[in-house]
Amino acid sequence: MFKSLFNTLQEAGVLVMDKAGEINDAAKEKIMSTIDEWVAILPKIQALGLEMTSFGVSMSISPVLMAELRGKTSDFTPDRLTDLLKEYKDVKTIKFLLNVIKTTLALHQKTKAPLNEVLIIKLEVKLSPEIKVYIGKPELL
Repeated sequence: MFKSLFNTLQEAGVLVMDKAGEINDAAKEKIMSTIDEWVAILPKIQALGLEMTSFGVSMSISPVLMAELRGKTSDFTPDRLTDLLKEYKDVKTIKFLLNVIKTTLALHQKTKAPLNEVLIIKLEVKLSPEIKVYIGKPELL
């Protein structure tokens, strides 16, 4: 009886490992597809007035695309951001980026701090894409 239970647990363990491998492969395919999508729109993002200052890829269990873009805060006024959001309403990646810029500028305005002219965007595309927008050059990255 114990031998049968042990064999059943062993088979279940193998099955779980196989499924975990399939899920991992599916996740890798999804992230690579997402990375390809962001790479394809980077030229459009640069056309908005942002210069790509660095680009990199990290390969591990979960691949990551990293890019840094710089521009001028004065190029992203509330009116221009509204127009751009209308223009790119069907391009979810650009819309996401523009909304993060808009939110960052709005929150910065509430701080009543002087607006630095340098706008820095750190883009990390991974299983959960992350966009960081800085006004001015951060000392700790």
